[in-house]
Amino acid sequence: MPDPADSTPAETPTVTMTPDELNELSTSAVLAAGGSAEMARSLAASAVAADRRGKTQVGTAHLVDYLDALEAGRINGAARPVLTSRLPAAHHVDADTGTAQLAFDTAFESLIDAADRLGVAMLSITNAYTAGELGHYVDRIARRGFVALVASNSPALMSIFGAEAPVTGTNPFAFAVPHADGPRFFDQASSETAWVNIRDAATRGEGIPAGQAIGPDGRPTTDAHAALAGSLLPFGGVKGSNIALMVEFLANLGGGRFSLDAPSHAEGDENPGIGLTAVAISPEAFDPGYVDRVAAHLDRLHRDFGIDFGRKRSCEVIDVPAEVHTALLARA
Repeated sequence: MPDPADSTPAETPTVTMTPDELNELSTSAVLAAGGSAEMARSLAASAVAADRRGKTQVGTAHLVDYLDALEAGRINGAARPVLTSRLPAAHHVDADTGTAQLAFDTAFESLIDAADRLGVAMLSITNAYTAGELGHYVDRIARRGFVALVASNSPALMSIFGAEAPVTGTNPFAFAVPHADGPRFFDQASSETAWVNIRDAATRGEGIPAGQAIGPDGRPTTDAHAALAGSLLPFGGVKGSNIALMVEFLANLGGGRFSLDAPSHAEGDENPGIGLTAVAISPEAFDPGYVDRVAAHLDRLHRDFGIDFGRKRSCEVIDVPAEVHTALLARA
C-alpha cells in the first residue's frame, strides 16, 4: 500500500452557497427525512455553524449521517425532549431518542439563567444520538458571556490502555472562553483522529497515517478499511486513554449509555442513547475582570509567541463538497 504521506489528495469539487441558502437546504432535508420542524432548525443551525468554521466533516457532511439515521429509525424525528431540574444548578434533559442539538436547545435558556444567578450551572443530556460538533455548544454558551465545558461520548470505536478491541467512543470534549471578537475555543476528540476522517479515507481508497488505528487483529495499520473493522487509538497513549474515560464518565453524569453498551450510530434502527454534559461558569461570580485578563493574555501569547489560541473564522460563503450538496438535494 502506498504511504499516505506520499499521496496528494485530489481537489474536491464544491458548490458555493451562502449560510442562509445552506441552512434552508439543510432544514428541508431534515424535514423530508422525517424530522420535526424544531429538530430541523436545531440540526441545520449546528451543521451550518460548523461549515462556517470550515468544519464540513462534522457539519453538513455529518448531517447526511443524521438523515440516514432518521430514515432508518435510529433518530426519533418526533422527539419531545423533557427538561427536569432536581437542583437549581442541575438540569437534565431526556432527549427522547432524538438529537442532542434539540435537547440542548430545550434547556439552553434555563442553563444560562441558572449560571447567571448561581455562578455555575450544569446540563446533562441522555438518551440522544451522537452530538456532532461540540464547538456548537460551547460557542453558544460563551457568546452569552460564560466559560463553557462540554463532554460527550459515542458508541465504542476506540481502544484505550492497550486493549485490542473498541472500548470507548472517540469521546470529544470542548472548552470556550468569552472574547470581544467572538469566543475562543477548542473542540477535539480523545482519539488521535476523528472517526469520520477514517471513514472518508476508506471511501476515497486512501491510507491513513501510522498511529491512528489498529486493525481487527490488534496490530497497527495504515489501511483505512482495516481501521474501521478494528479500533481507533487515543492521542497520547495512556494520557489520552485517561482523558477518554474521564470524558465518558462526565458525559454519562445523567444516566446515558456507556460506549460499550451503545448500539452503532451508523447501522440498525436503535438510537445509541449516549450522553452529553455541559457546564456554564459565570466569570463575574469570581472576578469581574476575568474576560479582560484572558483577552490581554491571549494578545500577549499572539504578540510574543505567535500563538493564536481558539480564534475561529466565520465564512460568509461556504464551499460545500459537491457530493454533500447532491446528497442534501436528493433528500430535500
